[in-house]
Amino acid sequence: MGFNSETASEAGKKSRRGKAKYSSELREKLSDLTNDLIDTIDVSSLSQSERIALLRILATYTIPKLKHEQLEQVETKQFEVHIVK
Repeated sequence: MGFNSETASEAGKKSRRGKAKYSSELREKLSDLTNDLIDTIDVSSLSQSERIALLRILATYTIPKLKHEQLEQVETKQFEVHIVK
């Protein structure tokens, strides 16, 4: 028997994998560490290439990525409007 939208939804609800125990604590500690490291960087002492490298790294985390969208060809249909009074 294959999956359909209903059986797949039910299977996803019955996951046997437990919740992550330390994920929120780990994220908070990593965030604090990252903030401390960024605060200690003296940007004025960096060379031009080091500044660009830092900007490229930080941009991947701060600027949202654009999704590649394919344009669908929409068929246009001609129609006439008759006004009846």
